[in-house]
Amino acid sequence: MAVGGKKRCTIISNLLNNAIEACEKIQEDKRIIEFEIVGYNSQIFISVCNSYDMESIINQKQKFITTKEDKLNHGIVLENVRMTVKKYDGDMRISQENERFIVTINI
Repeated sequence: MAVGGKKRCTIISNLLNNAIEACEKIQEDKRIIEFEIVGYNSQIFISVCNSYDMESIINQKQKFITTKEDKLNHGIVLENVRMTVKKYDGDMRISQENERFIVTINI
């Protein structure tokens, strides 16, 4: 099943907003956001890599918990993206390497 343009935009927007917010929490000279999107046949490959404050992320088995006080209204973006990707039989992977937070999606 192809993913509609609105859903793709929502996924991309959420990932980029998270990356921007993460970079705002670190020194300006250490801020990096790398974004890549490639379409091939009916598949879309999305990769967002950003620098982040390693202490600001709590990882519980690929589920990331917000460190913000208002946990009810924050920390749900990655889970919403994951559910959308799963709904369309896609694959989402999250990794952390060299002080970079990386989300890759194949949908």
